[in-house]
Amino acid sequence: METQGQYKLKYTLNKVLTELVVKVELKKISGLMKPRENVWCGHATVDDKPYDDRDLPYCVNAKHMSEHIGIKIKEERKTKAKADGKSFRIKNEEIK
Repeated sequence: METQGQYKLKYTLNKVLTELVVKVELKKISGLMKPRENVWCGHATVDDKPYDDRDLPYCVNAKHMSEHIGIKIKEERKTKAKADGKSFRIKNEEIK
């Protein structure tokens, strides 16, 4: 089990270099727990802003979850750029 994960993507959008950083951290739930409740809860940030995903409360591996969220956002930005007629090129993709 990995409690911290990071996904970095460097891409160009109309020849302007942009970076996407997704960080996921698993934190223990404090206080009383309900039966069959997960001990860990995921907290994610995308470009230093809080991000909410429906699978975050259930994740047990932060590295896989950061990759999942990063790829999802990459595909959204890619399709939005294509719809707007902009050029989208991936320069570097890194998972820690």
